[in-house]
Amino acid sequence: MSREQRFFLVQRLFVVTGLILLLQPYVSRAEDRQRIADDKISLVVPDGWEESDLNAGVVEAGFATQDKRTSAFITKYSAATRASMQELMDMTIASFEKEFTIRKESDSVTGQVQGPGEKKWPAIFKTLEATVTKRGDEFEMRFYLLFFDVGSQLYLLQATTTIPVRESREKQVYELIRSLVAKP
Repeated sequence: MSREQRFFLVQRLFVVTGLILLLQPYVSRAEDRQRIADDKISLVVPDGWEESDLNAGVVEAGFATQDKRTSAFITKYSAATRASMQELMDMTIASFEKEFTIRKESDSVTGQVQGPGEKKWPAIFKTLEATVTKRGDEFEMRFYLLFFDVGSQLYLLQATTTIPVRESREKQVYELIRSLVAKP
């Protein structure tokens, strides 16, 4: 084998090894997907999070960090719900206003949630910050609200974390949201 052939062989080996190292987290995470809502929704739960039964019976699934400072829950709305995602978002915010002191609210942003294959589902997203009173104590919280419509059902993914929000924690929340895959 010539010196030039060995160089190209080593170069290819480095490229292949680099690709494997870059893609490995995505390949292994595909196996770690949590399947919920009768296998209609799957998502990747961040490391250090565990299943939560805090709202059991009301939600499809819930997850929380070990320190209980951050959580995420998925709620299914009846197929008979006639409200649009924006109307549901507005009703949710109105409900929050009755319970919490909202200090900051982002604009609604439309987007999509991954469906099977190339299918994409419409979604609407908003964050808000509020003062929450629980057993006489006040907590500053950030809420991440994502409504998505899979045709036959509407879902809400609501994540919550304490303020100040650690960058690593917020990254986990957004990774969880982006990992959603939904079927009709």
